[in-house]
Amino acid sequence: MPNESKPTENNRLSQATENYLLSLYVLGEDGVTTTASHLAEYLRTLPAGEGLGTSFPTVLSMLRRMVREKLISMGENKEVKLTGRGFDLAEGMVRRHRLAERMVVDILGLDLHKAHIEAHRLEHAISPDIEIKIIEKLGNPTTCPFGRPIPGSEYNREVVDRFTLDKGETNVRYCIDRVPEEDAVLLEFFVEQSILPDEEITIKDASTSLGVITIKTRRGEVAIGYNAAGRIWLRRCI
Repeated sequence: MPNESKPTENNRLSQATENYLLSLYVLGEDGVTTTASHLAEYLRTLPAGEGLGTSFPTVLSMLRRMVREKLISMGENKEVKLTGRGFDLAEGMVRRHRLAERMVVDILGLDLHKAHIEAHRLEHAISPDIEIKIIEKLGNPTTCPFGRPIPGSEYNREVVDRFTLDKGETNVRYCIDRVPEEDAVLLEFFVEQSILPDEEITIKDASTSLGVITIKTRRGEVAIGYNAAGRIWLRRCI
C-alpha cells in the first residue's frame, strides 16, 4: 500500500525532480554506482516529452539543487546516493510509474511497448487517493508488466541466481525475470517474439564472433545482439 512519507497533492515535487528520483532509484535497483554522467546517460532514455535537459552541466546543476533539498548526497568519489527522505519519495514515484504501466496495459488494453511512455505522462498526476483506487482495481499487483517489483506491494520473489541473458548457458531452460522498458522499438520486437517476463526460453547458441545469441522461445528461434541480451534478466525456472 502507499507509503505514508510520500508527498501529498499540495506539496508534490517538480516534475523534473520526480524524474531524477525515479532514475536514481532504477539505477540503484540495477546495482549501478551512479555518478552525474551515468545519470545523464539514463535520463536520455526517458521520453522527450518529459522536457529534461540531459547535458552534463544541466544534470550537475540539478543534482546540486537536490543536495540542498536533502534528497541526495554526493561523496568525494562523485557517487550520487538517495538520502532517506529522497529514497522514500523516489519509491513513491516508482510505485506510481509502475502502477500506471499496469493500468494502461491491464485495464485500458494499451500495447505493451507503449506503456512506459504513457506511464511517464500519467505518473506525475496520480494523487494518493487515485493511487489507492488503482491498486484496488488491479488487485494489488506486485510487478510492472516488464517484471520489475512495485514498491510497497507484497512482492516477495526470492531469486538468488538472477543474471542477464548474455551470462546464461546453452541448452538450459530459463525463465525471463524482467526486460528493459525504455526502448519502445526493442520492446515491440520482444513482444512479437514472446521475450517477456515469466516466459520460458532456451539458449541454443552464443557466438561472440558474430555478436549474437540464438534463443528458442515458444514462437521459435531468434537471434539477439549481445547489447540487448545484457538487458534481459533471467532466472532458473522452478
